[in-house]
Amino acid sequence: MKLARSFQIGSCLVNPLEYTVTFANDDKQSMQPKFIDVLSYLASHYPRIIPRDELIDEIWQGNGYVGKKALTNAVWNLRKNLTPACPDEEVIETIRNVGYRLLIEPQWQGELATKENSPASSQATTTIENSAEPALPVKTKYSNYIMTSVVAVFIALLSNYLFFTDKKDQTDHTADAQEVSRITKEPGSELYASPSPDGKFIVYKSLKPEKPSHLFLQDISQPQLPAKQLTFGAVKAGQSVWSNDGKYLYFPQKNINIDSKKNTCSLIRLNVRTNQSKVLSHCITKKSYSYIDISPDNKVLAYHSYSESPDETGIYFLFLDDENAEPIRLSCLQACDYEDLDMAFSPDGKHIAISRRFNRFSENIFLINLATKEATQLTPDEEDIVGFTWHPSGEYIVYGSQHADVRNAYAIHISNKRITNLQLKTFSFPAFSKKSAALFYQQRDEDYHIASLQLNGTVAASPFPVIQSDFNHHYPDYSAVAQKLIYVSNESGFYELWLADINGENREKLTNLKQTIRYPKWSFDGKKVAFIAPSEQGDKEKIYLIDIASKKISVLPSDFERFNRPTWSFDDKSIISAVFDHDYTDLFQIDITTGESRRLTYNGGQYGVMISADTLLYTRDKRGLWQKNINDESPSVNIIRGKIFSATYTWVYHDGGIYYRQNKSKYQQVAFYDFASKTRKSLARLPLKTFENLGPIAFIAKYNKLIFTASHFPQADIKRIENFHLH
Repeated sequence: MKLARSFQIGSCLVNPLEYTVTFANDDKQSMQPKFIDVLSYLASHYPRIIPRDELIDEIWQGNGYVGKKALTNAVWNLRKNLTPACPDEEVIETIRNVGYRLLIEPQWQGELATKENSPASSQATTTIENSAEPALPVKTKYSNYIMTSVVAVFIALLSNYLFFTDKKDQTDHTADAQEVSRITKEPGSELYASPSPDGKFIVYKSLKPEKPSHLFLQDISQPQLPAKQLTFGAVKAGQSVWSNDGKYLYFPQKNINIDSKKNTCSLIRLNVRTNQSKVLSHCITKKSYSYIDISPDNKVLAYHSYSESPDETGIYFLFLDDENAEPIRLSCLQACDYEDLDMAFSPDGKHIAISRRFNRFSENIFLINLATKEATQLTPDEEDIVGFTWHPSGEYIVYGSQHADVRNAYAIHISNKRITNLQLKTFSFPAFSKKSAALFYQQRDEDYHIASLQLNGTVAASPFPVIQSDFNHHYPDYSAVAQKLIYVSNESGFYELWLADINGENREKLTNLKQTIRYPKWSFDGKKVAFIAPSEQGDKEKIYLIDIASKKISVLPSDFERFNRPTWSFDDKSIISAVFDHDYTDLFQIDITTGESRRLTYNGGQYGVMISADTLLYTRDKRGLWQKNINDESPSVNIIRGKIFSATYTWVYHDGGIYYRQNKSKYQQVAFYDFASKTRKSLARLPLKTFENLGPIAFIAKYNKLIFTASHFPQADIKRIENFHLH
């Protein structure tokens, strides 16, 4: 079905013939034809629920292989583009396991004319009703309409070309036009593709359950041969980069000392032909990611080094032509309101692109002039950059962006900052081979759901899904008073707040902020929930409070700009949250009415829970469990050592002890620590990745079960697009 008439949705005018949407401010935006086709079909059948299969049959001619993901992508993009014009209403509703429904009644511009209800071309004398202009034969009027539309489209395209805006072009520039081939297909995850300059070889990091992570080299011309292992032993190799002559491979390597529990990190240069390695410098890696790149003249190695101290965290340069050179810091040193992460030298060596994170909801790519150190922001409004690379021409950068756990691929043109959607899903960490211009990237789709684990003590138990679907569900918390689960889900295209019963049923969507919500936590009385989300401007983090009965949302009054996971004071009159400052990170108590704050810890408190009116239990980033009386001056007491307890967030207090997750080398373990007897009891042994590493745990005493965010070991493969180019 092809609509021939425009229609209004809220303040948006949709023109199906032009494939455009015009907003209230007269801003006209072109959209991918399939997106408009989906919207038009929903509009023409308003208010009927349209099954997914029907949409696939009509829009993608029954091609379920392509249509299933394409339909999900179309609805997601429609919501994203129409939301600013309809801020107080949900435009498209997802009916779970059924399909979609348009929630705003379309206002048609004249009679609805479609192939289904328009007359045959031979009936040229039929007129269109409700029109102020003289009645014309449909064929004549339709032709005039097309001519007008063609002119309008030409003017719109010319206007867009001359007056560029920062909006992303949704046209499919890659998937249909250039063949995507699969380079790796082993079980587990192949990550961080690093192609040789000629594109004949690929180095990647291999992650498999219960095995160390190492680097492997694959000869792309001989896919039947097994990949060659490059690193060995008790090490964790990071992201790698080739020298521009294809002789050396550079990468950070964490050396794991199992006996002393102390790990060291070194920058390694590996001769690919002889497999001889040399340590170039010391580095610091604490988190799982590592970033590295080399200048076009092979003289400068750029890498990210992470430390607890902001003065040591950032991007460093190591000059390779001086064997005695010490790393030189490139990043901001003091009073920085951001953290530099990834980097990539431009092909001419005059610039370096850097991903700069301002808070957990804002990360964008900046272009640094290496001569003047002048920084220019390239991407306008991203949440999480997951890798980027320069095209060998230097004309644009291809990058991955993650929003609400959905990863997409984009290209940004350096000259005019225009952003092109490449229509590649689950896309991250791209890398161009510098001579062949082949684009390599990792395709990785992570799944998170809410699960329960029965703790009966006699029969071996395994986790059972509570809330599981094609979408991701995170951060469950349970209120024994309300007898409800609170959690976040991205099924609307954003991580919104949802309510459900203990079995994951009778679900209710509580918020429509169209932002990423994280870390919901019930008040003790079961009447309110606190959570973190971006400010309206997106430049700060805010703690929000929602009253469950009235659905009223308020903002915690506070001058702080960065928070950690909120919990409640025992009387529910204050929020307990870590505050990230330039000089320290510690727990504060913040009054929900006045915003008055009081510092509670002085040794790096990260996450705290009140277990009485006076007693705070808290963690210090994998450094054990601590206890503090908040109403006297006595120092904090370490009640569980870090060697036994390293779960910063994955723990819950109940009845004089805590349930918590332990990560072992080959499995995860659930344990209970009794404060009175100072004894630990192992309760269950589970596969790696069963518990999401940074996810919370809730305990339901009535049923003696744990509720938590569950995941699985993700399958990730390296893909390639040969001779990548933009159309």
